[in-house]
Amino acid sequence: MHFTVSWDIQAEPELEKRIHNLLLDTLKKHATFIAEPLSKYFVVKIDIEPKWHLILKMLKGVCTMYKGKINFVMSPPMTGGQYNGELRDWTKINETTK
Repeated sequence: MHFTVSWDIQAEPELEKRIHNLLLDTLKKHATFIAEPLSKYFVVKIDIEPKWHLILKMLKGVCTMYKGKINFVMSPPMTGGQYNGELRDWTKINETTK
């Protein structure tokens, strides 16, 4: 099972980096595998659906802490599927979606 998430952060460079790391740490803490095929676009493998709900809640919590500085979009959890496009290396995405 996996989902995608992407974010934009509008902040000065030092704060932007801090916020980005908080969001990324949230994913790392609860995911079994993460691929970042594009800048700030993640394909996140999870073992059970409740992890998706937990990650969503935690990402929203970071947004609340930094009100107006973060926009993010998160897909629903899904099983299987195939991503298409142009990348140099599909290894991490394929690992995440199997």
